[in-house]
Amino acid sequence: MQEADRESLKRQAAEAAVAEVRDGMAVGLGTGSTAAYAIEALTGRVREGLRIVAIPTSERSAAQARAGGIPLTDFAGHTLLDLTIDGADQVERGTLSLIKGMGGALLREKIVAAASARLLIVVDAAKLADRLSLPVPVEVVPFGWQATARRIEALGGRSVRRLEPSGAPYVTDGGNTILDCDFGAIAAPPALERQLRDIVGVIETGLFIGRASAVLAAGAQGIERLPRLPPPVVRPAVLALMGVSGCGKTTVGQALADRLGWQFLEGDDLHPPANVAKMHAGVPLDDADRLPWLQKIAAWVGARLASGEPGIFTCSLLKRMYRDIVIGDRPGVRLLYLHADKAVLAERMARRRGHFMPASLLDSQLATLEEPGAEENPLRVDVSGGVEHSVDATLHLLEQA
Repeated sequence: MQEADRESLKRQAAEAAVAEVRDGMAVGLGTGSTAAYAIEALTGRVREGLRIVAIPTSERSAAQARAGGIPLTDFAGHTLLDLTIDGADQVERGTLSLIKGMGGALLREKIVAAASARLLIVVDAAKLADRLSLPVPVEVVPFGWQATARRIEALGGRSVRRLEPSGAPYVTDGGNTILDCDFGAIAAPPALERQLRDIVGVIETGLFIGRASAVLAAGAQGIERLPRLPPPVVRPAVLALMGVSGCGKTTVGQALADRLGWQFLEGDDLHPPANVAKMHAGVPLDDADRLPWLQKIAAWVGARLASGEPGIFTCSLLKRMYRDIVIGDRPGVRLLYLHADKAVLAERMARRRGHFMPASLLDSQLATLEEPGAEENPLRVDVSGGVEHSVDATLHLLEQA
């Protein structure tokens, strides 16, 4: 397709999006070449009598809107927008997860998108992908950006500070800097977004998850409207048993594996010797100690899903970020949270012999524990009743899932 033809189709898609704007709406105006076509089309409709107000996502879009006579407002007057029209740098088919921010306006774009009842994305069909893979723009505080970059790279990405053509650091409308972070093909965009936003110094990311209502894609066959598909309902192929030490993960997990005929992994077996030595000495592990271990378990989970062979693994998974690393948003994995009162856990740990985790570390584990929330859709089993009760309760929950 010739560039002129592609631009003509993008303009047509933007005009189709603008056709959904109704009288009296508060509209969000995106940033970028496709959004500029939408603002141009809105200008024409306003001159024809359409009555709207708009909030732009960048100074560039604001200038274009003012020049076209589009009345601008702000969030003091309109905390909820009816519709936002914007572009994207890459769109994942089905989920409509997006990478945005190549134009540098990702923070304002996400603020506006989050305040919108609907977000309509307009793109060239070449930007559709089965999996997001472009570098992810991450807006960060300029102070200490090098330290922030190192934390990002610890997640497996390669970060580059964005520069102007002159070689000076790129500065966003908010006065911040942008790191373009290459993670290759992103297996779990929601998990990566959460991990990035947990890093001190990160203001916002260019991953837009679950925000697009629909996408208008301009291609050789015309303009295609892509709705966001609901997530598939999948029975678990891998069961992740989590909980603090003493909850019986290994015993319950092995018993479940025997009953179901599934492969079993004791996650602690993948700890490097240095981690085992620290725990044996009563020294809690930190996140840096745990990361390589969690990545090994995540690889085992990926192998099970790829092979189609069901499996069960045990891992404390005390923090949400640990669960994001190991599980992410893979629909074939279900979290089973084993829990009990502290007194029950302490009594069980006191009875164990030869285990590298001393009872003295129970308090530190409970302090670190971030119980899974409803959004993680966990199965919960109180293990106070013993192994058989825990196994039967888990199987009952799986039958109902």
